[in-house]
Amino acid sequence: MNLTRSIYLLFLIALILSGFWYIGSALTALMLLTAVMVGGSAIFKQKIWRDYSLTKLMLIYLTWLFIVAYSSNIPNPSILAVAVLAGLPVLYLTASNSSILGETWHQLRIMFFLSGVGLAMWGLWQVIAHIGYGWPVGPLVDRNVFAALMNLLWFPAAYLYLTNTQIRSKAILYGAGLFIISMALFATASRAGIATWLLLLPLFLWAGVRYTKAKWWVASIPLLALLGYYAGANLGVDTNIANRSYALSQDASTSARLLMWQSTIKMAIAHPLTGTGWGTFAGIYPAFRSHQENSTAGVSAHNDYLQLAAEGGFPALIILLVMLLGIVWQLRSSIKLSHKSEGFESNALLLGVLAIFIHASLNFIFSFAFMNIIAGIYLARAAQLTEIPCTTNLPRFDSISHPIKYLVASFTILLIATPFALHLIAQACLTGSQPGLKLLNRIAPNITTYDIAKLITAIRPEEGIAQEVMLQVAESGLENSNGISMTGGNFKRELLNEALNRYDTIRSQTANSPSIGVREVKTLLAHQADLPPNFAYAKAHDIIVTNLKTAPYHVDSLIVFARLRVAEGHRDDAIRTLQWAKSQVLSQRDFQLLDVEILRQLAAPKIIPELDDIEKQLRQVRSDSETGKPLILAPHFSEDIDKRLQTIATQIQSPH
Repeated sequence: MNLTRSIYLLFLIALILSGFWYIGSALTALMLLTAVMVGGSAIFKQKIWRDYSLTKLMLIYLTWLFIVAYSSNIPNPSILAVAVLAGLPVLYLTASNSSILGETWHQLRIMFFLSGVGLAMWGLWQVIAHIGYGWPVGPLVDRNVFAALMNLLWFPAAYLYLTNTQIRSKAILYGAGLFIISMALFATASRAGIATWLLLLPLFLWAGVRYTKAKWWVASIPLLALLGYYAGANLGVDTNIANRSYALSQDASTSARLLMWQSTIKMAIAHPLTGTGWGTFAGIYPAFRSHQENSTAGVSAHNDYLQLAAEGGFPALIILLVMLLGIVWQLRSSIKLSHKSEGFESNALLLGVLAIFIHASLNFIFSFAFMNIIAGIYLARAAQLTEIPCTTNLPRFDSISHPIKYLVASFTILLIATPFALHLIAQACLTGSQPGLKLLNRIAPNITTYDIAKLITAIRPEEGIAQEVMLQVAESGLENSNGISMTGGNFKRELLNEALNRYDTIRSQTANSPSIGVREVKTLLAHQADLPPNFAYAKAHDIIVTNLKTAPYHVDSLIVFARLRVAEGHRDDAIRTLQWAKSQVLSQRDFQLLDVEILRQLAAPKIIPELDDIEKQLRQVRSDSETGKPLILAPHFSEDIDKRLQTIATQIQSPH
């Protein structure tokens, strides 16, 4: 393999791996932009554009992604979410027009096979060692998404097995790998994932029968899968697919999904053309959420078609459905050609993609960049294998000078890349262990997080991470501003105004940020003496009304509203508000937080330190979608909290 092919292969591997990065999608976005630049340059050099069956649709999809992102009222999450979704059209368009994909495909498909085996073994180890929930999830959190990934990799792995039966050592190797992937798939006990696999398996077997004369090799595939099922069922996994409920009308998971889908449809109807903006579902959903739907974190609709209809309008839904039909039509053609190796491989690749498209109707599959990237590569290669493209000679643009071409290209790239580059800098320098800042400090020791955040917000005020750092600096300054004076002004008032402006800016730039609103209300109440008369209370009321309109079940908004009523001299009304709020919140944790606040108000002015300790424990209870890790509570956690709260309540009622 020459250097160019090696670089291309390593680039694709790095691009796919970037799609697993939970911190954000900025790196993926910059790598996709690189793919567009390199692929586009190669296309214009060869002066030929190849138009396959899905090419026009992918161009429409990519265009719509940017139309929605740049027309969104909340641009920051929308632009970042484009990087997650754009992997499918970008890889299809660039890879299908690149001969180097075919030249490196042998190595790439081996990489996919080994990755599938490696991820499957990772997941199986999690089951055996009882890591997290004891389900196979690999580097992910959700077992359903892991099952979708196994399906995506299973069908090409089965193709490799069936096309290498003439050499026994290879047949054993690929058969063992297929067995391990099957084992991991069944160990997930994902009903949607396994049902999708069962639905598509006959199509693969039929193509396999057409391809090979050794029919018993085809028969060995379901046998390997069956052995994988029994092996996975005996690993010690807590839930097996055989004993999961199929009475869907009585299943809690199904009921929650139906309620979410109803709410998501209402969101889509309320924003029919360009939607709420990519990546805004979690922020907008609380305003449409049914009070009966209290078992999910509310960050996903568990149906990508409905969620993308809500975020990108009904045109996005139509594009995806047409794409699904296009894949089915392409699969139909591949099955007819499955007696040839090219047709059979195309069949396997299309089945892998079709599996995630079907599974996406029940889970959040397209929310992961690596799914879209791999699907784009698969579809591009399937097109190259079985389709004869329509070719178009591209214009030479000889009349335009090279400096003008480079200037226009550079400006376009800069315009698209800047938000992602700044977000990546913010992630590296302002979050976690701040590796970027540490590296920068070796050259310029005096640069601080504040300096970087100030520069980023000056260039792009929408950058949320940098705005949060600036806000924390303002909050910290307020806490330490007493006794500090300044010539020609009020230092504390200046800091307070800056903080309030930051709060308002961040709230206006997010789909829904009740937590920022709560922080602003607390700041207003703490520093009301430094503001014009009645300003703090009036503004606090406006913020809480907005909070509860966009997030009716937000427990901290309800608590801070009660504290506002206390500050206004209406303590009894505040307690009644908290008691009423207990019927509004969705989780046991939020219910207990309200109990803590009720007892705190009943005991006032006496301070009970144990209430602070209980609240601290409850604040540590966060869903796995928030932390990226499984939520494992101590046995009887909630019951123990209830007992402690009851003891405190008894002490308050008994003054002696």
